[in-house]
Amino acid sequence: MLLELYRRIRDEKNSNLCIGLDPAVKNFQQESISKKPGETILNFCLDIIEKTSEYVCAYKPNSQFLLFALNLEQLRELNKKIHEAGCFSILDHKLGDIGSTNLSALYWIKKAGFDTFTFSPFAGNIREATLAAHKNNLGIFVLTLMSNPESKWIQKESERKGTPLYKEIANRVRNSGSDGIVIGATDNVTPWDIREIKDIVGENTIFLCPGIGAQGGDAEFIINAIGENSLINVSRAIINDKNPAEKAKEFQELFNSYR
Repeated sequence: MLLELYRRIRDEKNSNLCIGLDPAVKNFQQESISKKPGETILNFCLDIIEKTSEYVCAYKPNSQFLLFALNLEQLRELNKKIHEAGCFSILDHKLGDIGSTNLSALYWIKKAGFDTFTFSPFAGNIREATLAAHKNNLGIFVLTLMSNPESKWIQKESERKGTPLYKEIANRVRNSGSDGIVIGATDNVTPWDIREIKDIVGENTIFLCPGIGAQGGDAEFIINAIGENSLINVSRAIINDKNPAEKAKEFQELFNSYR
């Protein structure tokens, strides 16, 4: 069960920090990324894990940065490194399709060694996807209220029978037994939004929160609002820093000061 895994690792590491592995092509030498893209990106990610894992609960590789460059064996090597470091892995894939297509994706996500993945509820099949994930021993994080300001028009301002869409998603997450939700830490998410979502999803849902660092989110606000089930993601502010280990330690200590 993902909640138990998260809580155990969080307590062992004394950390609710998740590092997003988002290695942009522009940050690499063109020769290396052109000739050996998979090897170049994999080695970068392995190095980040090696340097930062002491301070980290989870890693979140983003498929938009990885899947067209890394093959299955390289993805397995990446997850092996994450697990050997005592952390768990989230494939930030934002999966969202009809059931048969999702089943194919889940097979390969599991085969690659990931523990869980992010899911877009646009197709409406949250319960179906959750049941399929759990049959494959995978956790699922459902996008509920994202960190980018453009998400407001559909997730907050759009309604279903008078209920904002993000609250309807939260209701379906609870009724489906999904493991977690994705909630942004930026200023388009208010304390009232989080209170309402917490009341809906209950105490056994993990809140994966991107938006800290490069997007300017407020860590103190998001951790105080959510409490112990917060998993706070930082990507570019750590992986692009000259000293990612020191930066990861800074974020771990900062987040712990608010817990």
